[in-house]
Amino acid sequence: MQGADARERFRTPSPFHARAVLVGAAVSLVLVVLASGVLALAVYFTALNEYQLNAFLYYLGMLATAAGGLVAARAADHKGWLHGGAAGLLYVLVGSALGHWLFPAEATPLAQLGPRMLLGFILGAIGGAVGMLL
Repeated sequence: MQGADARERFRTPSPFHARAVLVGAAVSLVLVVLASGVLALAVYFTALNEYQLNAFLYYLGMLATAAGGLVAARAADHKGWLHGGAAGLLYVLVGSALGHWLFPAEATPLAQLGPRMLLGFILGAIGGAVGMLL
């Protein structure tokens, strides 16, 4: 039985965990939806204007992308930058598709999708690298 223990100890992990990426992207989406709800309540109950919150929501989305990357890396337990980057990329793609479906008149031009995908991958990879260090 000692040979089986050695094989388990030195087992090569699966190169890519799609479930970890899905969990990370879902965490990002949930964080953004919750933050949007809180901001909507703030606009409703205070004198804030929704146009004042545009930049704040943008940076909150960036933070949520990194947080999703962190969660994906922790779930995968290896290659944090890869799983985090993939979660960030998936978050951008799903978020863009949902935005196009829910608000077709204000759809994001395809020319902006490429830079957003790159930024989503980079932020997710940074979150994934941090997640592996924690």
